[in-house]
Amino acid sequence: MKLYELVNKYHVDTELSCAEAMFKACNEYYNLNLNEETRKMFSIMGLGMQTELSCCGAYTVAIAMIGLFTAQEGRTDCDNIIGYTMVNDFTDFYISNFGSLQCCSLQNQNFEGYDNPCHKIVEAAAKELEDMLSSDSSCLV
Repeated sequence: MKLYELVNKYHVDTELSCAEAMFKACNEYYNLNLNEETRKMFSIMGLGMQTELSCCGAYTVAIAMIGLFTAQEGRTDCDNIIGYTMVNDFTDFYISNFGSLQCCSLQNQNFEGYDNPCHKIVEAAAKELEDMLSSDSSCLV
């Protein structure tokens, strides 16, 4: 099963937010074994940090996953050039495909074949994240 298929399993026709769906799918797909405390930490990121005025929850969780896969033990954030590059590329992907990172703006879009625009966005984000992480094998745990 692909990452986007797991995201759809957790997001479409469920009560889970985009952030929770992305977290649960990544946790399962990459066999991260992250605990319930970690899930709770990410759960609040859904719905644009619960305000609809902030970043898409799926985006924020995907960025956290990039950090998880690219940060090295004992090294500071400023040394994470691979991570910085991936974050910039992932942000460019969002802006070029959806025009915004803001939850409210994203929710107001229409995509053919999708009743809920968030389903399209979260699915596309999962595909892009999987492609990015698999293209750099040094990132995979």
